[in-house]
Amino acid sequence: MSNPGPHQNWIYQPSNTFFFLGDHNASYYIFPYEVDADTDIVIKGRFPYVRHFSFTVANSPTHRLVDSVAGREFIPDPGSTNPFLPGANWGAQNRNYTLKVRFTNPPEESNHFVPGAGNNVIYAGTLENGEPNRPGGLIILRVYVPSIGYDKTGGVDLPFITYCPAKKGKRHLSSSYAEKQEGYYHSEGFFDISQQNNHDWDHKDLDDEDDFNFINSKVRKNKKKGYKHSCDLTWRRFKPEFAQPEGNTVYTISNRIDRDPGKLLLIRWKAPTFPDTYHNIGIAGNEDMQYWSMNFITPIGLLGLSTISDYQTIIDKKGYVNLVISFGAQRPSGVTPENGFTWVDASQLPLVPLFLIYRNNQISQNFPYTAEDVPKNKIVTPQDMGKYYPCGEYVDPNYFNSCCDHEHYKE
Repeated sequence: MSNPGPHQNWIYQPSNTFFFLGDHNASYYIFPYEVDADTDIVIKGRFPYVRHFSFTVANSPTHRLVDSVAGREFIPDPGSTNPFLPGANWGAQNRNYTLKVRFTNPPEESNHFVPGAGNNVIYAGTLENGEPNRPGGLIILRVYVPSIGYDKTGGVDLPFITYCPAKKGKRHLSSSYAEKQEGYYHSEGFFDISQQNNHDWDHKDLDDEDDFNFINSKVRKNKKKGYKHSCDLTWRRFKPEFAQPEGNTVYTISNRIDRDPGKLLLIRWKAPTFPDTYHNIGIAGNEDMQYWSMNFITPIGLLGLSTISDYQTIIDKKGYVNLVISFGAQRPSGVTPENGFTWVDASQLPLVPLFLIYRNNQISQNFPYTAEDVPKNKIVTPQDMGKYYPCGEYVDPNYFNSCCDHEHYKE
C-alpha cells in the first residue's frame, strides 16, 4: 500500500503466562492497538510451517471477542498458495497473505471476516455480538506446533504490521447490522474464577448432582466378558471468553485431579485423526480435526502448566490414546510405548489445584464426536462423545501387571 505508517512490533507472550491458560506447544504473540475508524491495521505475512495458526481480535479492557480467523480461512495473495487448504503444496515457496483490520461495521448481511485475495478483512467496528467496539484492543497471533526443522514462528518472520489510511470506497457503515446480531457476551465463565474458590472448581455448583451418577451409570454399563470399566473423571463444557476464544475450537474441563501418589490416573479415549504437518506432510482434508491436546491448568494465576499434544501421544493398535499419569507412583514395567501407553510424570508440577482441559481445534464438519453441542458449563457425558470421550480412572499400579492382556489393549 502507498505511504504505509511505521512498522509495529509483536509482543511475545509465553504459553504459561499469568491469566493465559496457554497450550505449551503453541506460541502467542500480542499486538495492542488504539486507532480511530479512519485507520486500517494491515498485517502482511507468510503462511508458517506449523500445524495451525490464527488471528484473534479482542477489545480492551474487557477482552471481549470481535472475531477469530484461522489460517486455513485466508485467501492468499495473488500468485501465492495457502498450504493449509486440503491437498495444497505444503512446501510452496510463494505463501504470502494479507489481513486488514478495519474499524467499521461489517457489510450488510456479512460476517466480521470477509476473505479476499490480498484483501482478507476483519471488520472490527462491532464486537462478535453486535455491540459497538471500543477504539482500543488486542490482536492475538497463535502459532501451534512448528514442523520439524523450523523455529517457534514456523520458519517465517513474524507478520509485518503497519497503520494505513482506510480507503473511503472500502468503508461499510451499517447501523442496522448490530441490531440483527443475537445474544450478548456476559462476564460469567472460567475467567471469573479469580474471584471464586476451589469449591467452584470442584464442580459442586452443578444444577443436579445426579449428573455425576448419570455419567458413571452410562459408562459402567459398558461390560464385556465380566470386565467393568468406570470413569472417575467428569468433564464440563468450557467456553472461555477472556483471552482464549478461538473459532471452531471446543474445550472441555475436568473436575479437580486427585493427586494421590499411590495411584495412577489412566485416561483412555479414541484419538481423533489429525494432519502430520509436524513431519512436513501436507493436510489431506479428511482429518477429524487440525489439532488436539490435553493441558494441565490451575486456577492459581490461571496458568497453563503442561501440555500433551496429539503428536506426542502413543496411539495404540486400535486407535486409542492411553495416558498414564503419575503423581509420584513408579512406572509399571508394562507401561511402555510398545504396549500402547503414554507415560506422563506429573509429580513435578507445582503443588496447586490441578485440572485438565481437553482442546479440540479446527474440527471437521463431518466429525460429530465433540462437546460442541453441550451448553456452557454443563456436564459432558460419554453419550455426547462416544468412543472419543476421555475416560479417566484412578488405578493401582498393579493394575498394569495384567491389563495389557485385556481385550481393550489387544490388537
